[in-house]
Amino acid sequence: MRPKTRRRLTQNVSRFYLGLGVFFVIGFLFFGTSSFFFAEEVPVNETPVNEAIRLSNGEVVTLHAWSYDMDKRTMRIRLSLDDAPGNTNDHVFRSVYKARPDSEKEVVLLYKRNDQYVLELENVPNDFDQLAVRIYGLDASQSIDALTHEERENGLLTSLYADRRTIEQANHSSSDETYSTRLFVEDELTETERQLEKAQQSVEVQRQQIKRLDRDKEELEGELPYLSLDEQVEQENEIFDLGRKRDELTLELEKLEQSVKALEEKQDKLRVRLRELSI
Repeated sequence: MRPKTRRRLTQNVSRFYLGLGVFFVIGFLFFGTSSFFFAEEVPVNETPVNEAIRLSNGEVVTLHAWSYDMDKRTMRIRLSLDDAPGNTNDHVFRSVYKARPDSEKEVVLLYKRNDQYVLELENVPNDFDQLAVRIYGLDASQSIDALTHEERENGLLTSLYADRRTIEQANHSSSDETYSTRLFVEDELTETERQLEKAQQSVEVQRQQIKRLDRDKEELEGELPYLSLDEQVEQENEIFDLGRKRDELTLELEKLEQSVKALEEKQDKLRVRLRELSI
């Protein structure tokens, strides 16, 4: 090979490795600095709806709905807070934004009946990102504004979270007591219907199990005349066990049927209550 040709090949190989090196350097710089150009996705932080949260003091909190009115810039929260037996603490609500966790704001109490609450947060910006409603359990003689940071921490029962990306959009046009009561009754009716459907399915499963035991027992009894004495004794024990299991399932079925009846009665009462509230 002539010297000129070898020199050209050497130059081509050098350019190839040089280009490859530049490619890796650019790739490293791009991926290494991409966090400066692309914001990291913040995980959604929200409290599940209609899931009971048991607190350390024995109370149970259930978040029913959380909505945001962009025009009025108001946030509404509906929740149930079941007191523990013998608990005399007052419940105090405060809200905080994720960006300012140490700056608590007062929460407006729109509705309170027994253990049901409707809260409202005012002047919530459209870009609120994430926020939380803190629930404190305080002695009646305590003022939350007079507590130290440590005393606040000790009185904090739980925090409920909302995320701008998943919050329900709504029009907060009504805030009267009848409207709020109807919403809670609708929630209770929906939950009762869910429980009723589940109980009815359990009843049907139990009935099918009893029918299957009856078929198995009848089949074993039909085989008895064709067995030896020893086999008959063993088969009769199996028949006895099937009868015992059937009795147990029958008792469970009776309890399930009673639960279905109670849920049906509750469902009817709630429907009547809704009709009364709509008049």
